[in-house]
Amino acid sequence: MTMRKLFGKRLLPPFLCLVLLACLCLPLPVRAGGMVDVTAPASVGRGKPFVVRIGTWYPLEDLEVRWNGRSVRPAMTKVGERSEAVLLLGVGLRGKTGTYPLEVVARIWGHERVFSRTVEVGESAWGTETLSVAPKMVRPPASEQARIEKDRELLRAALAQASPERYWTAHLVRPVKGKMLSRFGLYRTFNGNVAARHTGLDFRAWLGTPIHAMAAGKVVLVRNLYYGGNTVLIDHGNGFFSMSCHLSKTKVQEGDMVGAGQVVGLSGATGRVTGAHLHLAAFVLGAVVDPEPFFDGTVSGELNEKSMNQSDNK
Repeated sequence: MTMRKLFGKRLLPPFLCLVLLACLCLPLPVRAGGMVDVTAPASVGRGKPFVVRIGTWYPLEDLEVRWNGRSVRPAMTKVGERSEAVLLLGVGLRGKTGTYPLEVVARIWGHERVFSRTVEVGESAWGTETLSVAPKMVRPPASEQARIEKDRELLRAALAQASPERYWTAHLVRPVKGKMLSRFGLYRTFNGNVAARHTGLDFRAWLGTPIHAMAAGKVVLVRNLYYGGNTVLIDHGNGFFSMSCHLSKTKVQEGDMVGAGQVVGLSGATGRVTGAHLHLAAFVLGAVVDPEPFFDGTVSGELNEKSMNQSDNK
């Protein structure tokens, strides 16, 4: 085919012809077509974690998932000739309800192939709770403000990471056998007039009870925090973290690799508490989410649920 046939009877200047031909050769993003399978729920509750599964039979050079202003490159595993990835996402307790885009970018044969769909985030049901604690744990003295801000900065910096390794598996371990007490998301009133939200799940755990890691991972923070008391934060990989608070004693150090079920500390009553117990928090890509679905069969069910909304890639 001649340049005249390509561009009509009137030839373009040679420079413009070269630029156009160069652009035609660039590996521009294209739709995923039937090359990449992405499975995710059509709708979720605010503050609830959910599972995303990605798979392809094609040679995968790179994979990125973009969600709610964050991105992660999930670890891929090979099952025969098929490449697969599993990751956890969610909208945090203080996130907004509405329609959220979920975008998967897969690089195959030098081209970025883009899958994009939406997940509807609706409101979840929240309870209420009234508690009495030491006054300094409700209205901290001025001398503690710098410490409290440093605690927040440490957590923000740790949770900003999304490590490429995935240490967690579908088998998640309950951290302690005790009864679940205060649920995630509760509207709390402290000492009669100070409102707050509960950003974790409390378990009954008498003083000195062993506390176990809910999944394998890397210990990234072991500190005594003003509100959390003795705290252990574990990076389970791909943006998934768990945090155990109010411990009487910690049994791990920053940088340690732990296995699922390994003892990371003993329960206690440090920080803002009414008595000895475990406060367990969970985070996905920096968003605090409800830990309970990891233990009530919801997450394991999603990992095996065939009826989840799978992309038709159109």
